[in-house]
Amino acid sequence: MKIYANTSVFGGVFDPEFAAPSQRFFEEIEAGHFTLVTSVMVETEIEPTPKPIQDWFRKFVNYAQIAPVNEPALQLQQKYLDLPVLSRRNPLRMPCTLP
Repeated sequence: MKIYANTSVFGGVFDPEFAAPSQRFFEEIEAGHFTLVTSVMVETEIEPTPKPIQDWFRKFVNYAQIAPVNEPALQLQQKYLDLPVLSRRNPLRMPCTLP
């Protein structure tokens, strides 16, 4: 089974409220029970985070499949943007283009 992890999943390891289940999730990844999938957007969002989160991401990027930004992903992003549920500060509002 493939499981997509966004930026908050990596940061959750360092948040007292989410640390235990987040660490358990990554233990399952390490054990090979799931295939971790993340994206180039997550890589970009991780850059300005505190060093422990960056290090954690780097550790697990070796286990991950990196989803590319492609036309279906951009279409899905637009569908979310068209819904009145996202604030302007939400990461989905970040401009995203094909490489």
